[in-house]
Amino acid sequence: MSTRGLSSNEVAARVARGEDNAWQPRVGRSYLDILRDNLFNIFNLVLFPLLGVIVHFREYMVALFAGFSVVSNAVLGTAQEMIAKRRLDRLVALSEHKVRVWRDGALSEVGIRELVIDDVLPLQPGERLVVDGRVLASDALEVDESQLSGESDSVLKDVDDAVYSGSWCVAGTGLMVATAVGADSMINRIAQSARAWKHPLTPTQRKVMVIVDIAILLMLVLAPMLWLAGSLAGLDLLERVKESVVFITSLVPYGLLLVIMISLTIGALSIARHQTLVRRVNAVESLANATVLCFDKTGTLTENRLVVADILPLNGATPEEVRRQLRRYSANLAHHNGTAAAVAGHVQAALPPPAVEKLREIPFSSARQWGAVVLPQETLFLGAPERLLNETAAELREQAQALSARGLRVLTFARSLTAPQDGQLPTDAEPLALVTLSDSLRPDSAATLQAFRAQDVALKVISGDHMETVRAIAGAASMATEPAWTGAQLESMGDAEFAGAAQQGSIFARVAPETKRRLVEALQQGGAHVAMVGDGVNDVPALKQADLAIVMNDGARIAREIGDILLLNNAMSTLPRAFAEGREITQTIYGTVRMFLTKTFYNVLLFVFVGFMALPFAITPVQINWVTFGTVNVIATLVAIKWLRPAFMANFRDDVFDYVVSGAFIGSVMMALLYAATWFATGRDAAAARSALAIFATFFGILIFWNTFGIDFARPRTLWQQRTATAIGLAFTLLVIIGFYVQPELFEFVRPTEGIIALIVSVLLLTIALLSLAMRQRGLLHRLWLLFER
Repeated sequence: MSTRGLSSNEVAARVARGEDNAWQPRVGRSYLDILRDNLFNIFNLVLFPLLGVIVHFREYMVALFAGFSVVSNAVLGTAQEMIAKRRLDRLVALSEHKVRVWRDGALSEVGIRELVIDDVLPLQPGERLVVDGRVLASDALEVDESQLSGESDSVLKDVDDAVYSGSWCVAGTGLMVATAVGADSMINRIAQSARAWKHPLTPTQRKVMVIVDIAILLMLVLAPMLWLAGSLAGLDLLERVKESVVFITSLVPYGLLLVIMISLTIGALSIARHQTLVRRVNAVESLANATVLCFDKTGTLTENRLVVADILPLNGATPEEVRRQLRRYSANLAHHNGTAAAVAGHVQAALPPPAVEKLREIPFSSARQWGAVVLPQETLFLGAPERLLNETAAELREQAQALSARGLRVLTFARSLTAPQDGQLPTDAEPLALVTLSDSLRPDSAATLQAFRAQDVALKVISGDHMETVRAIAGAASMATEPAWTGAQLESMGDAEFAGAAQQGSIFARVAPETKRRLVEALQQGGAHVAMVGDGVNDVPALKQADLAIVMNDGARIAREIGDILLLNNAMSTLPRAFAEGREITQTIYGTVRMFLTKTFYNVLLFVFVGFMALPFAITPVQINWVTFGTVNVIATLVAIKWLRPAFMANFRDDVFDYVVSGAFIGSVMMALLYAATWFATGRDAAAARSALAIFATFFGILIFWNTFGIDFARPRTLWQQRTATAIGLAFTLLVIIGFYVQPELFEFVRPTEGIIALIVSVLLLTIALLSLAMRQRGLLHRLWLLFER
């Protein structure tokens, strides 16, 4: 196989045979997954057959109103998610990186999907392998296969060794020839074997899913009991089906998941306008839930534009000798990372590079903290002072530490007559010079970190640099610099001590990639929602472990590929804007959850209370769906598209669930009393009692909406302060009530007498007072929550 690659004709022939890399960028679920989850979930599978029975009995209007919310939410949810997926897929496609490949004897860049069998690809650190292949050439080539094997250690690859897509190059360079592409490649076979695409849920989404699971459990338990009760009461099939439809449509928060998806999508697309690519639709809201923000120093706090500040000869070496040896070292490297490129640019100047003479190379890695070039007569080393300066060189170590304290990156350049064996440094390495490099703090770093501190987000620097260098840069960014630990200290700790250090520490220096990952994992195990900002190959394990991976656009290719949020302009100043956008999404979700769940649980409790009193079913499918449409669904949609914004809710339990419990209990009790009183007052007229309850439910639904938007009847001025919400609430109340009065037959509505209206108003006023009191005096609720604490 020629290392110069395929010709254009050979590529075209392989494409014609279908031997191309049919790779499709994917964000989120597939279109089939979206269609299945929206149309064929457990609620719909139970409800649709019941609606079919109603249609069979020619109760078309009942079927229309009962099924309207279900069908509309399923259709709108499917359409919204598909549109969002298409837009996000397009954004990802626009950012799809090119891969380097030899074609027609020249190195060129092509899209990933344009690769074919037998293409020859060069490999260098930071590049992900996108097809399976075989190594044609290796110069100290090391590959990380942890995504495939689970082993974190890199694997040295020699000529003819197999390499697989999904792995990535961590050190050295090489050439590979593609042997398997498209669906036949390793990473795609693994993806096909997975039953479903999954992504981590945000804390808010996890809370909502718990609620959905409870709703499923209640439906599975109570629906059969309701059916049995109807049979024992002698109800015919149609009445039992109607009751089941009312119960299911009342129990299931159909519009809630749609509103959440709309909010997440709008947030992702909104932040995309600010040079930020969101690869995971819930990433922005995930950032808003972050309690810890971890980041690397180089390329994150600093600009990653290293320049040599000074070269300080040691042990009698002359400046000319040091420069000559550094030129030899640089010229023999297989790949220049940022540090090597800075050194090479400084010492080469306009001189021609010396001849390549190495016997072998040990490439620099974050785990080793040094690299070496083995030459015929000697070995040259460049790496961390604490690795290359032995214990007897205490004065040199102090000098290096003093330079690091000024924010400089300090490296030791050394030589030895002995080559390293099995990755171990020889004992006779002689220091030739200290090489110092400088890097500039990003101008937006300090303001960005201050914005996160103001939101009580803990900040932690996890870096591979020297402790004093990291401290100096962190201090310049106005960060706390204590407590601080080195990687060596962390690795010597037991699990409990390590977890404590992760929680308490602000600075972690000289940390290996795997230790970075362990720090993130320890924070997560302590209950933190961790966002990690990085840009380098050494950040990849921590980025993969984090709840949210944020990556700079000028970072290593592998880091860019796994990022959930990609900062296209490399500006951290985008993050506070994304954080604020995420907080808005969280507030939207909290507000809609409060409205939907209060409605759900007061209906369930109402049906239970009415059942205990052995009264007829409390409301019809047409009535409950009309009330829900006007007081919850439409308003929640306005919230999702940001036409309305709920009052600030700081805590899910205190501001959302406390209200749901109080509102649902008080509302259901008052509704049950109203229903029973009307039932007896009208001579056991079920239609009249249901009509009175429908009117009350309309006002109560708007009361929940108003409370969610900060309107408190104990403080009348809030009606004017939130006048938009006041006006919208009044408008939808009138809409629903007018609908009842204009189409009484359609809604199975009996116009209440003046006495019943007075009863409705009295019960409503009492409900407002009780709910307002309950939200101010939460002693009983607090004692209830104590039962669930350890």
